[in-house]
Amino acid sequence: MMDMVQDIVKFYDDPYGFVMYAFPWGEPGSPLEKHDGPDTWQKDFLIKLGNEVKLREKDPEITTAIRFATTSGHGVGKSALTSWLILWFYSTRAHPQGITTANTQNQLLTKTWRELSYWHNLAINRSWFEWTATRFYFKEHPSTWFAAAIAWSEHRSEAFAGMHAENVIAIFDEASGIPNIIWEVIEGAMTTPGAMLFVFGNPTQNVGMFRECFRKFKHRWITFKVDSRTAKMANIQQINNWKEDHG
Repeated sequence: MMDMVQDIVKFYDDPYGFVMYAFPWGEPGSPLEKHDGPDTWQKDFLIKLGNEVKLREKDPEITTAIRFATTSGHGVGKSALTSWLILWFYSTRAHPQGITTANTQNQLLTKTWRELSYWHNLAINRSWFEWTATRFYFKEHPSTWFAAAIAWSEHRSEAFAGMHAENVIAIFDEASGIPNIIWEVIEGAMTTPGAMLFVFGNPTQNVGMFRECFRKFKHRWITFKVDSRTAKMANIQQINNWKEDHG
């Protein structure tokens, strides 16, 4: 147990290393026996994130939160990546707080949050945490070391306020469908160098804050654009069918 703790602590600024360590990649009989690790774009994302953490460790004058915006087509592995981010963050930081939301409650609870359950069960340190339908927490400190799955409401935006821990993580899935008021409220939690905001989505709308991550506010974000045709997890046959149908 102590050896595992000492190993995982070393991944504070190395999320890619954590993902390779924590899951049974290539292990016979495991669900990952045919996989040797993350997809290329996921690896690039995790390494870039680790570099951003290292920058803040070296230079205390960098006090801005880490912000990543990723746009892609369907089936590239965004939900898997969000699960890895949560497991890494909660495994390597003390008493963090976090929120995960999505464009719809169904997307949040049956896809985004359910994916966390899958990867939690595969994680080498799964015994540290408990996953429920709306919460993910460290068993020894359930009231101060937890993430929550919260469906957004423009009339209850205060549900996204009040996160003021040293280490805060927020994740938006299908972010183009999340209204601006939720983005504005979550910004209140992005006030420490230990804060991180990750937004993912398909580019389905030509207005809103998700679009502006790649335009007006691009200078504040680290952006990724993922081509589904090059992603390992994408359904290439379905993509080819769409190409036949639509050109």
